[in-house]
Amino acid sequence: MLNWAGLIEPNFDERLRDTLSKALTLYFETHPLYKLTGIAAFFRDPAVARQIGDYILDRRPIDQGEIQEALDRHLGSDDITRVLIKERGLEPERIVPDFLKCYREVLNRQLSVPQMAILLEVLDQTDTLVAEIQASEERLKQFITELLDSKLSTEALRTAYQAGQQELADDLTEEMGAAGLVQPDQAAETIQTQLQPLPALFAEGLCKGRPLHIAPDEYFVSHGFDADTLADWRQTLAETLAHAAGAQEPLKPYFAGDTLLGGFRLCGISEKLCAIRFSVFLLPPSEDRNVYLELGIAIGLGAPFFLIEHYEAKIPPALESLSRYTRGGLFRTMRRELAGQIEEYDFGVVRFVADLPTAGDQPKYLVGAGELIEDEDFECAISEAIGSKYPRLEAVSLTEQLGTVSESGWVLEQLVEAVQTSHFAIYRVDEDCSPTTLLALGISIGLNRPFLMTCRAGRAVPQDIQGISIYQFKSFVQLKAEIVPKYQVFFNRYAW
Repeated sequence: MLNWAGLIEPNFDERLRDTLSKALTLYFETHPLYKLTGIAAFFRDPAVARQIGDYILDRRPIDQGEIQEALDRHLGSDDITRVLIKERGLEPERIVPDFLKCYREVLNRQLSVPQMAILLEVLDQTDTLVAEIQASEERLKQFITELLDSKLSTEALRTAYQAGQQELADDLTEEMGAAGLVQPDQAAETIQTQLQPLPALFAEGLCKGRPLHIAPDEYFVSHGFDADTLADWRQTLAETLAHAAGAQEPLKPYFAGDTLLGGFRLCGISEKLCAIRFSVFLLPPSEDRNVYLELGIAIGLGAPFFLIEHYEAKIPPALESLSRYTRGGLFRTMRRELAGQIEEYDFGVVRFVADLPTAGDQPKYLVGAGELIEDEDFECAISEAIGSKYPRLEAVSLTEQLGTVSESGWVLEQLVEAVQTSHFAIYRVDEDCSPTTLLALGISIGLNRPFLMTCRAGRAVPQDIQGISIYQFKSFVQLKAEIVPKYQVFFNRYAW
């Protein structure tokens, strides 16, 4: 059906897989008592996956016998799961129907995507009508045409978009109210309180002495969009977030790069992040390194922010758990026509709060090599140079730590903890280094933890850190020979 309508795109399988993944996440959040090892294994069973897939895509009836066999296979052999199901009074026969309800809810939140809309419409039809549609090409043509003229019409999509905007504004206002940021006077007082004591970054760190100008009527927008797309987002955010202050004066956006900021650009941005009402981070597929650096600073400062993620954006693994800090536990979906096509963005109001451990209390330092093909050479040059002078310090590779996400559960808290407890960090900051590296660097800046920046000679670096001292090396032999002598004062202070 989707193929006939010309709506299947090369990435459709990925989109459908993502939708099913969200449905499973919602399922375990809605029914936490079912979050058991045996039930997770049940959903991974090929027979179960085929049954669900056939039902979703072709409306083939669920074979209850095959489902029961799979339940017996996974629940019958798992004594702990079986006992827990009995103790919790769970009904195994409700597992698949409840999952399909969650799948339907996820589709309802993704009506901006034509394929998802048609899948939802098919899911809502009776078996008799689906049989008619599949049996008759003329009936199929009529079904698709009516759908395109109704739920997928320009007017319907515009209505859905406007409804999404209002929902977005309501959610943001609710979160801002909980944080004491709705009314301007209250927001100014909240910001003043957050700046007492003054963040270490401004009291004694890189931006020491910079005066902070509180602007409760502004919000900061960090982005990586091109000029045309950015113009569209300016209008979208201005219209949507202007209402977040209720009857008060509308909020004014400040987009990164709008005006020249005095002193280091990095310090000007850091001031915006902590001295205005909140920040908005637009995460596009381009993986703009400045955006991730600025996001890391916001996390380190503990500033509230509003996250907007394009569905094709490949966010760093450390951010995959960020939805945990979103009120309600789920991202919202906004509908918007950009450049003649429908795009999907996920939303979440986030304030990362962590009880920080003692600064620098572990005999280690963090090495962010950039996740490039030369990582091993960079890490070896650094670790051998520092190890020969300070043998008691252990080098911790950011790349290796993030590579063990599935085994160790490495998430944002662990990244923040690693930065906080290390004596210092050394980052490679070439423009083509990974967003994760710039995120970690931003966290170091926000937490005011010691760090050094290096790059290959002649390579470009992200705009935010231009003008700040960066050690440039021509070869790894030079890096190994020079890094400690060149920064002897730094190592004498922090490599104890």
